[in-house]
Amino acid sequence: MIGALLSIPTLSLNARVRAQLHKRGFREITDSNSVVMRLLGPEGERITDLAHKATMTKQSMGYLVDQLETAGYVERVTDPRDRRAAIIRRTQKGWTYNRAAAEEVAQLQQEWIRLLGAPKMNQLKSLLAELVHKLGYEYRGSQVEVALRMPSSYRRANNRSKVV
Repeated sequence: MIGALLSIPTLSLNARVRAQLHKRGFREITDSNSVVMRLLGPEGERITDLAHKATMTKQSMGYLVDQLETAGYVERVTDPRDRRAAIIRRTQKGWTYNRAAAEEVAQLQQEWIRLLGAPKMNQLKSLLAELVHKLGYEYRGSQVEVALRMPSSYRRANNRSKVV
């Protein structure tokens, strides 16, 4: 069935990447709260938007964000468009996690290219992208791509703070 054929590689990818990230010291990221790190845009998001993307309640998303905030991966900052609301954004530790996840996914993707061959892997990615589009979703990039899109304002602010 198509569900299993789509799920098995995803479950395998997630399990392998999570195990490698745990070895690299990112032990606070769980199956549950990793959804926040995957869905969080480079500029940050409101909890309500994250909850909507994840198809979960605002309260459940808030709980996951609390876990990651306590562990230092995300922070809450005032939304400049609405001072009553908060934006959730990655901390430097969160960006470090994303870059590590990107490296692990890239390594696994290279293994799959060796298994299938580059032409078949490109065809698989192309067909999946087409299906995603035809289902009405906008694909704006994987965690790998997001990890490379750290906002320049955030990079500048963190580089300044490291100058002694």
